[in-house]
Amino acid sequence: MQKKRCALIGALLICTAGLFCLTGCGEEEADEQVTNLQIGKNGIITSNIVEDFGKDFYTIDTLKTMLQEEINDYNASHPEAVTLQTVELSEEEAGGVLVTLQYASCEDYTAFNGVELFYGTPEEAKAAGYSLNVELSDTAGNTVTLGEEGILAIKNAQILIIRQSAQVSKVSLPGKVLYMSGGTVLAGSKVVELPGPDEEGNIEWQGELTYVITK
Repeated sequence: MQKKRCALIGALLICTAGLFCLTGCGEEEADEQVTNLQIGKNGIITSNIVEDFGKDFYTIDTLKTMLQEEINDYNASHPEAVTLQTVELSEEEAGGVLVTLQYASCEDYTAFNGVELFYGTPEEAKAAGYSLNVELSDTAGNTVTLGEEGILAIKNAQILIIRQSAQVSKVSLPGKVLYMSGGTVLAGSKVVELPGPDEEGNIEWQGELTYVITK
């Protein structure tokens, strides 16, 4: 069932042509429109997608029903974990459909989409089994050597760890970005752009883990 779910959601989550206005990311990013993943301070994950709509094959109601069935299947064992907030024709992108999904936690996002996602303190990341001995760059693009000890010493730090995939192109965070993995692009003080697949439209692609430290 998860394979079926990932194929259905993955077809919507190709991030090559989507447009959606970022919200809650600070004034400097407010006018930018992209398909995006938003991490809330409360741990809630919001996924906003606008993608080409195959109206020759689906109606909006059919698409909504398909998505809701997959959500109901997941929520049967994870009550209220995933919520379908929006399925409608996009006002921004001609021929596009807007889909907004909300997840109660990173664990639910990972289980539902098959894309690894963690957000929490460095101590929690270490306890979850993630290595903190990773090479990072500062926001100016300079390579820094922090190591586990250095990362754990940053007061009030939060860390995003996400598997590079065709499903996510940009992530909006609640805190200001301090350091990030190589290949990650700073798209605003609280927004990062992730590396993607070399072949456009390859929804099966997954790459390395990306680390982003915020404060």
